[in-house]
Amino acid sequence: MYHILIHMKKTSLFIGLMSGTSMDGIDAVLVEITEEDSAIKAVKLLDLASVEYAPELKTLLLGLCSARMMDIDALTRAHFGLGEWNARAVLRLLSKTKVDPKEIAAIGMHGQTIWHAPTKLPFPGITHPFEIGGTLQIGNPQVVSLRTGIPVISDFRAADVALGGEGAPLALIIDHLFFSEAGKTVAVQNIGGIGNVTVLPKAGELYAFDTGPGNMIIDALVQRHTGQPYDDGGSLASRGKIDEALLHRLMDDPYFALSPPKSTGREVYGAPYVQRLIEMAEHLPFEDLIATATAFTAWSIADSYKRFVMPRHGLDRVVVSGGGARNKTLLSYLGSYLDREIVTGEAYGVPDQGREAMAFALLAHESLNRRPSNYPLATGARERTILGTITLQEPVQI
Repeated sequence: MYHILIHMKKTSLFIGLMSGTSMDGIDAVLVEITEEDSAIKAVKLLDLASVEYAPELKTLLLGLCSARMMDIDALTRAHFGLGEWNARAVLRLLSKTKVDPKEIAAIGMHGQTIWHAPTKLPFPGITHPFEIGGTLQIGNPQVVSLRTGIPVISDFRAADVALGGEGAPLALIIDHLFFSEAGKTVAVQNIGGIGNVTVLPKAGELYAFDTGPGNMIIDALVQRHTGQPYDDGGSLASRGKIDEALLHRLMDDPYFALSPPKSTGREVYGAPYVQRLIEMAEHLPFEDLIATATAFTAWSIADSYKRFVMPRHGLDRVVVSGGGARNKTLLSYLGSYLDREIVTGEAYGVPDQGREAMAFALLAHESLNRRPSNYPLATGARERTILGTITLQEPVQI
């Protein structure tokens, strides 16, 4: 008897859309994914485009992230309005690349996180209370699919939450493909609004968790004091001095002692937290406050490695992505706390602002091929599962 092995190789185009907790806009990427024998073999970033949120939109979204300021009418309209924004990001990318929408297999859309509540709490049930956690990302996929004529896969976090997980982090799929190194333990650290790390151990299964605040606190302080959206290059922090007493007060945070899997968000480190910090630091010069907040983010990242990574696997290299990768002062502080090699994703061909959007393109690919793409060791879900909801529409112009 003869056994004939047929190697199936297929290349397809996907678009990934990401709007993170920094709430500064939408990153759109066009990627070419090559699959062979039912597994991703190669991923090529073809192009990217970003759409920056209008100031009034960012103000609206920040308001929706506050439990005290929530406006249900505004939330409903924002769900559809962000669908239009995501659609425009796709159309801008297609115009830039001259690619026909019919050539795109699907769009992987994250949406904008408004509230992340992974902790399970009692919810009224039929015979006894359910234990329910949840997460909410807005941006209507029907709008995106109608405007572009491309299938949209969205709501990626829900299936993991339904299986008892936290629905985050989900970017492990791209980190494993791009950053793994034989015989080395690599930490892939995203510094967006929230910090999260994917651990690629030299032996054993990869895992991930949120390390704590990323740029969120720094950005909010800079916005309040200067009107600028962020500390460009860390220049403000570089002119300040770290207040060690305040830093140690910030370190006394129960989140850091929690063992993974764990995740957090703006509902913890958002506007109320920033207001408390301002009140604690009313005696400090502004630059000292920014330096201390920047050191806090760097310390929280290093502390998470020392607690949950280095004792188990050691640590050879840190790869940083996200907006924080462009903050030289933050990276300098991180280096002083860790004493490890630190590089950015750019060294691997992954742009700082494109990593998570690329991840959602890959997640869309896996969903379309009916393959699980969550990692229970990272999220706490009971099992692996197919993520996302598929939306199919024909294009309609308005």
